[in-house]
Amino acid sequence: MTDAPGLKRKSNKDGTVREYWMARADLVKRGYRPSSIRLHYPETPEGRIQLASKCQILQAEMLAWAARGGASAPGYDGTIKSLSSLFQVNDDSPFQTMKWNSRASFLQSLEIIERTVGPRQIGSLLGPDFKRWHASWALPKEDGMPARPWRAKHTIDAVRQLISYGVTLGYEDCFRADAILGKIRFKTPPARKSVLTEDHVTAVRAKAHELGYHAIALATALQFSLTMRQKDVIGEWEPTTSTEGGIRHKDTIWVNGLLWSDIDEKLILRKKHVKTGFEVEHDLKLHPMILEEIERVPTDKRVGPMIIAETTGEPYKHRTFTQRWRDVADEASIPKNVWNMDARAGGITEAYDLGAAETDVMKSAGHKNRQTSARYNRGTLEQTSRVAKVRMAKRTGNTE
Repeated sequence: MTDAPGLKRKSNKDGTVREYWMARADLVKRGYRPSSIRLHYPETPEGRIQLASKCQILQAEMLAWAARGGASAPGYDGTIKSLSSLFQVNDDSPFQTMKWNSRASFLQSLEIIERTVGPRQIGSLLGPDFKRWHASWALPKEDGMPARPWRAKHTIDAVRQLISYGVTLGYEDCFRADAILGKIRFKTPPARKSVLTEDHVTAVRAKAHELGYHAIALATALQFSLTMRQKDVIGEWEPTTSTEGGIRHKDTIWVNGLLWSDIDEKLILRKKHVKTGFEVEHDLKLHPMILEEIERVPTDKRVGPMIIAETTGEPYKHRTFTQRWRDVADEASIPKNVWNMDARAGGITEAYDLGAAETDVMKSAGHKNRQTSARYNRGTLEQTSRVAKVRMAKRTGNTE
């Protein structure tokens, strides 16, 4: 890539490729560090843009060091940008232990920070500065477009994490900024209120079969009935340098999705949720729509991943699944504001509507506490009406 200076690609034995930014050899000999940085970006248009941007940042830092005479290695100069650079390259940084997809999202926030406020001295920052940044990051991309409150939230969260890391390094200006940030509460973006209902699921399943996308129907039934996250059902493609087995595509390996072997001979499905590590068990005999979908799958095909894209014969990529689900949902006249991710909230809300105990909902959804499950509860009329009837019965003395 001509717009990604310093980018080097190295081949693995299995034919996959790993990518690095490499500093100029002559400057490395003069003492420049780091001499190389492993890059983890997906082979998508967005991923390539992020990769090019990161290479340009690293190249500029290296050239700036050379212009200063190479007297010292890159370090902290009190700016947000220098702290961001340390956060990304230091071995003790939390950045190094982030999961690959969390790291990619975090890098997007760091790019915004470095581009918009990177030169600012941390020691001179006050509360109004942080509030102004948050407000500007939430502005629409263009006139007439919607505001971006989640962009602002994620970016200010990244600022908090940068400053906290600076505190662990003992920088006095970061202690001061951390104390200021601790006194500020930023407006939280509104929670989603949309839910995928049983009627929606029925419509999506029917249309998916009509269009030949049978895996979409099975996945939707699993997400709704078992209140599972999308990635716990369809899995995810994770970057890897390993040459060992597994289902692979270029330099990624498929992980975390449902396997047919997760279902035993008694139709008990066992799955450890990726996000929480909480293992759940579901008796599929109690979930008719899932059994109906399973019956559509020939016995000899019930091997390996449960959700396979009809067009590729491989597990779905996240973007492909989401777009195909939306196409099916549009054909099924599902409202645009109802997304595939709302299947989990829909299942949890239905459970609360029917009076399920909080602890049971928590265990079914793979949550570690009831408060998390409650956040998925979209609070429907059935629940408020049930409360009203209990209160009315108490007043009238009618306990029936």
